Amino acid sequence: MGAQLIAEIPSGSRTNRRDNVLVAGQSPLLSIAIAIAVAIAGALLLDTLGELATAAIVFAIYLAATFLCFLLVVGYLGVRARASLLVAVRRVYLPVLPWELAMGALTAGAVLAYREVGVIAIAALGVLLLSYRYLLGAVHGAQRQRDDLRAQVDELQALHSGVIRVMVETLGMRDRMTARHSAAVARFAKATAAAAGLSAREQELVHTAGLLHDVGKFTFPDQTLTGSSLTEQDWALIYSHPERGADIIGRVRGYRDVAEIVLCHHERIDGRGYPRNLSGDDIPVLARVLAVADCFDVMTARDSYRKPMTIPEAVGELRRVAGTQLDARFVEIFVGLIEGAGVDFHHVDEADYEAELRDRVPWDSAVR
Repeated sequence: MGAQLIAEIPSGSRTNRRDNVLVAGQSPLLSIAIAIAVAIAGALLLDTLGELATAAIVFAIYLAATFLCFLLVVGYLGVRARASLLVAVRRVYLPVLPWELAMGALTAGAVLAYREVGVIAIAALGVLLLSYRYLLGAVHGAQRQRDDLRAQVDELQALHSGVIRVMVETLGMRDRMTARHSAAVARFAKATAAAAGLSAREQELVHTAGLLHDVGKFTFPDQTLTGSSLTEQDWALIYSHPERGADIIGRVRGYRDVAEIVLCHHERIDGRGYPRNLSGDDIPVLARVLAVADCFDVMTARDSYRKPMTIPEAVGELRRVAGTQLDARFVEIFVGLIEGAGVDFHHVDEADYEAELRDRVPWDSAVR
């Protein structure tokens, strides 16, 4: 427990740290000494009080003495570090309480065994206590490693979330229409996946893919990205954006599934899509979800390259291409959301776009 005390209670200077190690290092030694002293005292009282009474007293005294030892050490370190005693009890003592109960019972058992085997029982108790403290230290070490790993995962999560935000915002600096469209598609796709009963991880995957599905347009020249009159060469670039986007996203470790969704979001159920001419169930499920959301937003967006449709008109068009261009199941789920007002289906404005980036769930739940 001493090592855990050091880990839980911070200290300022190097001198304080050394003193804390010296103090906390006495904790396991004191616990062992207490257990042996209590066992010896119990053995001496055995004939006077009887077996059950002596065992109960030894058990209670052991627990009280070890807890008092803990309080003395933690209290000293806590005063120096100005740390909360209650927090230390919750983080350090409560997790090892079952171990302490077991050792209290073992100490009481050693007292009862004293009558049969004499001082050997006390010696055996000392060996067991040393082994117990070693194992407890190993458990605490594993817990600290777990906590350190969790902290590293949190840092990596923040890094990857930042990568997504930077990628989408960089695209937004060049073309706010495309960036806002990406945020809308992300929200619509996640709502559709949820209504379809897909898992939480799949919902977050399709949300992330929605934010990034047009990131391949990073590579376009301004004329292609924002021009009103496009050449055949411009259209060839536009048709390449799923592959370009998937290539960019796939370079980020852990985003392979997202890259696959982005690559396939322009495939068609009838096999006439691009870039791989996949058809039917060969198209990833989440790419089919994303395609429905993408088509709806393109048709209804105020800042699209075409005159926006009304929602009833867009619903009619979705149903017209269901089974050929789009997955009919996800079309009907999406239409059900619109008709039931399950989500606010409008093209996002500036504030909505920023909120969609902020409200992304943690990276690890989406890309595990």
